[in-house]
Amino acid sequence: MLGALVFVAKTVLLVALAVWVADRPGTVMIDWLGFTITMHIGIFLLVSLGVILLALFLFRVLKGVSDLPKIWSRYRRDIGREKGYRAFVLGLSAVAAGDSKAANYQAFRAQKLMPEGASLGFLLKAQSARLDGDHDEAMRNFSRLLDDKNAAFLGLRGLLQSALESKNYDQALDATYRALKLYPRQGWILKIAYDLEIRKCDFNNARKILYRAEKVKAIPADKAQRDRIAMLLHEADQDREQGKMAESYKKILKAYGYDRYFIPSVTRYASTLIAMNKRRSAIGVLEKTWKVVDHPDLLDLWILVMPKTKLQDKVYRLNWLERLLALNPQSAEAQMALGRAALDIGLWGEARSYFKMAEDLKPSKRLYGYLMELEEKSGRHELRMREWMQKSLSAPADCVWMCRETNRVYKAWSAFAIPHNSFNTMIWDVPIHLGSYDDATLEMLPLAPSVLEAPKF
Repeated sequence: MLGALVFVAKTVLLVALAVWVADRPGTVMIDWLGFTITMHIGIFLLVSLGVILLALFLFRVLKGVSDLPKIWSRYRRDIGREKGYRAFVLGLSAVAAGDSKAANYQAFRAQKLMPEGASLGFLLKAQSARLDGDHDEAMRNFSRLLDDKNAAFLGLRGLLQSALESKNYDQALDATYRALKLYPRQGWILKIAYDLEIRKCDFNNARKILYRAEKVKAIPADKAQRDRIAMLLHEADQDREQGKMAESYKKILKAYGYDRYFIPSVTRYASTLIAMNKRRSAIGVLEKTWKVVDHPDLLDLWILVMPKTKLQDKVYRLNWLERLLALNPQSAEAQMALGRAALDIGLWGEARSYFKMAEDLKPSKRLYGYLMELEEKSGRHELRMREWMQKSLSAPADCVWMCRETNRVYKAWSAFAIPHNSFNTMIWDVPIHLGSYDDATLEMLPLAPSVLEAPKF
């Protein structure tokens, strides 16, 4: 619509100009080199226009002839670029198909046909080298990509992948931080940097990266919090092994402040309080936790906070354990602990009663093992022993500390699950790959440092 209006406007203007000239007749005389030419003004204007158009035409023709070499060169370059891109696409297809020989050939063609796109050839060569398992050649070609600002990130990503494949974690971390300079908010890069810092046990840098990753929501806030606790507890364990008790206590206290019901934090905090002769504080911590989480790891610590004069008094121990039951009457763990205590002093009826209440709350293989022991010690009812054994076969397995990635079972929690050293993957759950377990099985498993060995200050 706008184009039509412009055309009409131009036509009207031209017609108006013609009418204006026609209304003002006159002649134009040219006297040059002895020649005199006289013509009407309209014809003069028409001839002038023709001369201008002819001059423009001749200029275009001459310019076209002079530009023929450039046009031919541009044409050849466009054709070469098109063939080069086609070679690059074929090279990528060869990489995807695992044909390193074809990928190398197409890389050579791509670089030859479009020298300005040499980075694409280096990328193909690097990927081809990775297919052949030649990590050094792959690293060299990925490094060449760094000289091209447009392809630098591809080079860094390739360097990172090759370094990870060859288990060169220092080089991988260097490539990761260089990539973060280009893309500081890229979640997957932050996660790799975080995992690599954790692998190095450089927790100061890991915390900084974790904060950035949490900010861009690359790592959920609840996982970030759990990881912070695990880092603090691992550092505290290391400090404790090195005799740095004050530093260990500070880290444990901070971890406990993050989550007052996370059992590894609670047990370490309570055992440290016991070592510092803060018995009442330790009792308060254990009672507060037991009301919410009746974890069996708390039981040994509860015995440790008994009055020292009563440690060998088995009857007092039974009464002491009843305090836990009063705090959490629905605790099967408290009932089983009381049943064990009654069993130790030969109170068969009381032990049976406690075990029965535990069965009503939460039957388990461990509970039926206790009931079989009770029948054996009390010298009664072989039929009942068989009954408990039969129930044990179908009873739910007891929860244990296990790695959620491998289902490997551990006696105690630790930040790193050995031998694969996955970080913060231990959970309190029923092992999937074991229908049951026994002490012999657990004795074969690697142990985390015991938190029940109270450090001396």
